[in-house]
Amino acid sequence: MAESMQERQTADRPAVLPEGGAAPAPAKKPKHKMLATTKKAHIFCACVLAFMLVQWCIFFLYGNFNSILLAFQYYDPDGVGQQVFYPVGEMFTNFGDFITDLFLATNRPLGRYFLNGMVYHLTGLICLPISLIFAFIIYKEMLGAGFMKVVLFIPSIISAMVIALLFKTFMTEGLFGIWKSLQKPYDQFLSPLADDSKVFLTLILYQFFFGLPGSLLINIGTMSRTPKELIEFGEMEGMSYFQEFRYITLPLMFPVLQIYCLGMFTGFFTAQGPLYAIYGDGASGTSLPDSAISFGYYMMVSVISDNFQPGIAADFMYGYTAAANLLIGLVSIPIVYGTKKLFDRFDPEADF
Repeated sequence: MAESMQERQTADRPAVLPEGGAAPAPAKKPKHKMLATTKKAHIFCACVLAFMLVQWCIFFLYGNFNSILLAFQYYDPDGVGQQVFYPVGEMFTNFGDFITDLFLATNRPLGRYFLNGMVYHLTGLICLPISLIFAFIIYKEMLGAGFMKVVLFIPSIISAMVIALLFKTFMTEGLFGIWKSLQKPYDQFLSPLADDSKVFLTLILYQFFFGLPGSLLINIGTMSRTPKELIEFGEMEGMSYFQEFRYITLPLMFPVLQIYCLGMFTGFFTAQGPLYAIYGDGASGTSLPDSAISFGYYMMVSVISDNFQPGIAADFMYGYTAAANLLIGLVSIPIVYGTKKLFDRFDPEADF
């Protein structure tokens, strides 16, 4: 008993090192346990990556590969009733039809659709600098910042479909009520969403107003990361709000602005605006005048609904739209990369 207590006290007593001696190395974890832990971590990472790889192969690789094949096919209702390949000598028929409709057709409705989509898209580009100014006002808590928070944040909180439904209801029933209160003839009222001379401008105004708060939260969050030292230095130098916005805020936000612009150029040719949210597929409700149709809306609705083009089933449009989007993708790649190189050239390389 005495010996066991003495051994315990000896074990608990710290070791006395000789003068100049080094402390003993800490006990190492057994090598087999380390290998087992590393092996489990590798298995876990491999499983996660395998799941993502399978998902990418199914939903991206297979889907896009099938779209490429559709560009060389047509729908055969009299034969097998499905998409079949063109003969070798006619493989590029869909591409030729699309180019003809875009540039060589007599009335050229597809060219008009392209221009409409570009105008809708450029409206979002115009909204970007105005949204930056509003975000800077809210960030600096200037006069009217509270009012802007309420007006601009509400469309960001409410669903886009709800906003579109409210806008459509106001432009039809709301304006009709105002028209009726003015004692105007009922049969002379025509909603701006159905009037061929007013619908395009009405949709641009919708796109402009509800496009302002789209990136407001990101802009304010990015501006809030501006170092206080830079702001204090600017105040000591007598910088105005405009100078602070120009020389401090914008250079620090350049990477975010670059992403915005690249995203805009990516969808430049396929932009559809708020058309589907307001008009749906055209099967019911307010009909969409031809002067306001965009190319993106035309491409999407023509393959999901038989009601958009009377007498033409959606199955007949698969090959045509696949060829059109394939050509657009080939044209968009150099534009996007060229835009990125242009932005990199003018990058102020400012950092937080």
